[in-house]
Amino acid sequence: MTGKRIFPPWTTSAARAKLRTMSLTTPPVAFMKSSPWRLFPACALIVLSSTRVMAEPLAKPLDFALHLSRLKTELHAEQQRIDTVVKRAGITSFDSSEPALQPGLLLGYAWTDISNQTLTAGMTPEGFYIGPALRGVMIAARHFTLTVTAGYLYQRVRDSNAGQSVTLEWYQPQLDLDAAWRITRRISVLIGGQYGRIDADEKLTGTVNQTITLSKRPTLGSRAGLELDLGGDGQAGVLIHQAIGDGVELYFQQQF
Repeated sequence: MTGKRIFPPWTTSAARAKLRTMSLTTPPVAFMKSSPWRLFPACALIVLSSTRVMAEPLAKPLDFALHLSRLKTELHAEQQRIDTVVKRAGITSFDSSEPALQPGLLLGYAWTDISNQTLTAGMTPEGFYIGPALRGVMIAARHFTLTVTAGYLYQRVRDSNAGQSVTLEWYQPQLDLDAAWRITRRISVLIGGQYGRIDADEKLTGTVNQTITLSKRPTLGSRAGLELDLGGDGQAGVLIHQAIGDGVELYFQQQF
């Protein structure tokens, strides 16, 4: 192949002279093998051109979500293992006016099913949960976001049956790291990690009066799911958890 070479307007005279000395018959693969480092700036340019970091405050500063979940976990009291199922219906609300630091609130209703205990047989304690949270957006690009959230959940549920009552107070600090990768215009893949623990006090009153200390040691787990963009700053998603609790969570999110 012969003919006049055309160079981009931003190349310098020295660069054009060097390019002219290169043989047009040199195989591209051979060139890449001899200087693979030359590909790094090109790859970086592609990545940067396809993303957009969000540095300015959001136009809609309130992030509100409804959560429905069913999680199973194991609590331990000395040598005894207690299987516990927790169902929750609640909300989260974050002030997202500043992406780097977003204070939030967790609030909702909870139902528990405690197995492996004779004294609580037939009981389904229910009550409330509440707690503060703090979220930070580490990366907010066009097709990828990475967030970290620290939270502390306090839960209190109660039930009684045949003269015996039980009150379970639950304390759960946790740290979440979540990534969302948009694979189509409306669908994103969610992948996250979670680290946390549970400390609880089970207070029995009535026929038997005693307090049992329950706990779940610090646990590192994961979760994954899909999110659908509903349009109008709304999203809906599903998450499968294998972390502090194992189970499924549905959520509906809206920015205001």
